Amino acid sequence: MRFNQYLAELASVEDGQAIEAHEPTGEASSSVDNPKVRMEANILLANGLNDTFVSPEAGIQAIRKVLHRFGFDLPALYDADPEGDEVVIEIDQYGVSSEEYQYSIYILYYLTDEGSYEFFAELGDDDRMEELISDEGDEEED
Repeated sequence: MRFNQYLAELASVEDGQAIEAHEPTGEASSSVDNPKVRMEANILLANGLNDTFVSPEAGIQAIRKVLHRFGFDLPALYDADPEGDEVVIEIDQYGVSSEEYQYSIYILYYLTDEGSYEFFAELGDDDRMEELISDEGDEEED
């Protein structure tokens, strides 16, 4: 066997193969369905976004870096608004979009008076996303 052929066979991953290898069920699961995984991801998001950022793209990259640790893929098509934004983006885990789970990332960022950006992000299900969006609307009314 030639080395290039060996690498091709080694790197060939079938659709859905990764999620099966990561124990999608049970307490030790690394699936987004496991509340421990979501909690750990949200803790790392909070810690990673604790500082201010020079540009919105830098904050989005920090979010993307945390999500990649858990096999989540944040679409690269999001263009960050320089004034700030509040957005909910659906994400896939292990490159698999599944009807079994629908999870999203809530991202809120704004430009501070000092010219830097502050970020908040949270991973959750559709119910949590609705809760976060409705909380923001309640604060605006007060």
